[in-house]
Amino acid sequence: MKQLLMPFVVLSALLSIACSKNTPVSESDTSYLSSQQQFVKHNQNITPPKGRLAIVIDGNSPDPDDIGATPVMLALLQKTGMSNRLVHLSHSCDLDPFRNKARYQIDPENEIRRQNKLDELSAKGVDLFGPFTNLRNIFNCRNDQTGAVQDLVDAINTSSLNNPLWIIEAGEPDLIGYALEAAQANKRQHVHVVSHHPANDNSGDYFTWQQILEYGVSEHQIGDQNVGLQVPLGEWNWAKEHPDAGISFIWEMLAYAESDGVVPFQSNKFDCSDAGMVYWWLTGADKGGHKHATPNEIKEVLLLDAVNKG
Repeated sequence: MKQLLMPFVVLSALLSIACSKNTPVSESDTSYLSSQQQFVKHNQNITPPKGRLAIVIDGNSPDPDDIGATPVMLALLQKTGMSNRLVHLSHSCDLDPFRNKARYQIDPENEIRRQNKLDELSAKGVDLFGPFTNLRNIFNCRNDQTGAVQDLVDAINTSSLNNPLWIIEAGEPDLIGYALEAAQANKRQHVHVVSHHPANDNSGDYFTWQQILEYGVSEHQIGDQNVGLQVPLGEWNWAKEHPDAGISFIWEMLAYAESDGVVPFQSNKFDCSDAGMVYWWLTGADKGGHKHATPNEIKEVLLLDAVNKG
């Protein structure tokens, strides 16, 4: 009897996956959550939690690390088949970069250059690693703060117990604060905010970290990802002339950030530290997600065959 039933079981599973592909994300429709891929043969434990993902980066602050980290984050989602989970992407979230609280400062000319580079690399990253079927737009918070806030508000307002929103805080918290302030109060409890460094949490010009938490979100502090992911250049040599255009693009962006020159501490370092938060989310989030990612572990995922190309 088991032999007779097996073809029907396999057929049923295939039909289920096919039907769930590119399912629109809404509060009431979470069928796409059952189609997570398991990469056992690669020793990867890709088990993200329920819900959707929002990524908010700065990159227009003194530290240029987001220039290298952003394409890595997008590639991690593509290579694990989770591109349809991304519902918000915004950059330049340092809304008043000339009042930055860090030791080093950025000047207006370099800040505009960074915005332009982030516009360019975000668009190219989405093109290389997409399709991101539930991503409506890419937002430059300095040029379109209203649009960026509203997009994140919409993502928060479609949240529920079975379809929460996970926000990767890869920069100042102000944009997140404005979105939480404008969102429906009963939806905030279904929002998770992921951080890896107090330098982001405490850098807001308009919202303190405590104000963010007072909106009732779930906080996840996973520890400083610079420890494992800010590394000597040689650890990324494998990607420099890789035949995969996306991987070679990652190397180019890591190299651009290293040579940026605004801060001295990125010299001779490739830094994709913010990508450690996405890696943690992909490997289980608060249910055992890996908090100590290294370039070797990131590499294992980046070299998987893309599973979400259409």
